[in-house]
Amino acid sequence: MKFELSDLKTPDALNEYCRLVLGSPQHKGGVTIYPCPFGTHTRPKLQITEYQGEGRFKCWACDRGGDVFDLHAGMKAQDTQRDFPSVLWGVCEVLGMRPSDNDGTSLSIRKIPVGSRSATSMAAAPPGETSCFLSAPDEAELDTCRERLALDERLAGELAAELGLSSLMMLVHTDRTLGRGLLGATEDHRLAYLYQADDEAGNTRYTGMKLRRRDNHPNPCLKLENGQWKSHGTMNPTEDNPHGIRFLWIIGKAAAPWGIHSAYGKRFVIVTEGESDCLAIGQALEGFREAYQQDVDPDTRRPYEDRLGSLEAMIPAVVAIPGAGGMKTGWDALFTKKNVILALDADRAGRESAAKLRERLTASECVIRDWMSPYKDARNMLLHDGEHALYESIFELMHSFERKGFTV
Repeated sequence: MKFELSDLKTPDALNEYCRLVLGSPQHKGGVTIYPCPFGTHTRPKLQITEYQGEGRFKCWACDRGGDVFDLHAGMKAQDTQRDFPSVLWGVCEVLGMRPSDNDGTSLSIRKIPVGSRSATSMAAAPPGETSCFLSAPDEAELDTCRERLALDERLAGELAAELGLSSLMMLVHTDRTLGRGLLGATEDHRLAYLYQADDEAGNTRYTGMKLRRRDNHPNPCLKLENGQWKSHGTMNPTEDNPHGIRFLWIIGKAAAPWGIHSAYGKRFVIVTEGESDCLAIGQALEGFREAYQQDVDPDTRRPYEDRLGSLEAMIPAVVAIPGAGGMKTGWDALFTKKNVILALDADRAGRESAAKLRERLTASECVIRDWMSPYKDARNMLLHDGEHALYESIFELMHSFERKGFTV
């Protein structure tokens, strides 16, 4: 079958190539994922997306990405540009096609790749990049912080009260099996946000720890090296720094949004600006679960289910980016084809960031709504109006997806 070169650039052609070469895909939350032919990944990590009408692959374990030609060249240890005639024939052979200009002469070498690498690469360390993960001693110490909070209900209550949240939410976020962003506590009883991502083998590991300043506390600046804590200076206001330091990355960085694993398989995802807003909305949704479960079927004594067949199908995941400008390059693809609610702050920085994220996520085929608290942020709305008002406001926005004809 003859075709034009542009026919091989389509997502359908790339999916067909992957199906024939890599095997049957998995479908998670509207995303198509294949086994990756590079590295030694134990779980499928190679995702197929569309960018400006062309098919792209991206492996979230080894950070390889590109078009169908880049994929074939990588598997054959060829150079996409230098060896393009051979690469093209190889792709054609797999798909059972031949170029329309096949007159017996060799094809000219492609001068410019079909897809720019910058379209699929991540400026920040991606989840699978080895360098973003902490050493074993440091990971063990972060897990110690998590366990410290999990085992100390009194401390969880104190830290929760300072944020205006329930102690239950603190404890929920110490459970590694739920896929939510994890919380921990330092030895001097300060709240820490623990960031995670998946390594090449599909194991969820720590990538960083963000410390929150506590009121009426010495708040020394901390640094973690090889499992050992070092302190210097203070996070409190000083003459040289009258505002002090509210948050401090004491080790590592965010290689993925906080709580991103809770979004896998979810159609709806709420993106908040900061971890405390993520906790606040999460608490409101827990309140919805509790209220929903009071309404039970008189025959089965089980909660009524929504039209999709389960309570969880209608409750969105909630993830946090670390600040108004915290959505790093490459994170957009994690939300591909999802219904996304942007729940960023009501201040100028939050509004500007929401506008930029809307543009970026639209390119990832997301359906987007912008939710703005009548107060500064979601946590303040929870404090002023309560859980019921907060989750009702969010679910009203979710219903707008359906009214516009989008899948809920």
